[in-house]
Amino acid sequence: MPQPALALLGVVLLVVALGVVIYLVSLMISALMRSFGGVFEQAMFHRYSLRCGHGDELLEKGDLAGAVRVFAEAFFLKPVRRESSLLSEIANYHTGLLSRLLTIADEMGKGRARLPSLADTDRLLAERLEIHLDYFRTLKRGETQHLREIERSLRANEVQVRAAIGRLIEEVRSSEERVLYH
Repeated sequence: MPQPALALLGVVLLVVALGVVIYLVSLMISALMRSFGGVFEQAMFHRYSLRCGHGDELLEKGDLAGAVRVFAEAFFLKPVRRESSLLSEIANYHTGLLSRLLTIADEMGKGRARLPSLADTDRLLAERLEIHLDYFRTLKRGETQHLREIERSLRANEVQVRAAIGRLIEEVRSSEERVLYH
């Protein structure tokens, strides 16, 4: 065989071998994620709950502004795809965060704080929970097309929740200012 043809054959075999290796690695990662995906989701949620704990520490020290900042970043809006039992923990966790923000706003506003975005944020978080529950029901039925629609709904809901949280945080931060100027 001539030298250029041998080099070309070597390159083709190398590309095929890399393709097979990449395919096998992706299969292994996929199998690991199916087996241990819930563990990763729980670990990620645990990191967010640690943030909330840090916000509680700031709250105890009287650093209300710092606590608001930390609580704003502590909302867990990652999609849950493996561990359905985590959903109730997340719902309770979000309720606790909203309660903490309401408490801070009341303290800053001397009991006269108004947070119109609180109800909106709570409603959107409840919708998110329902979308997640629908995801797991659809997953059991094996309806892949509907799963894609649900994932799109989750992404759209995440954008809405983040915007509502942003408005809520601004209302909490400005609750002290409104009281001072009235």
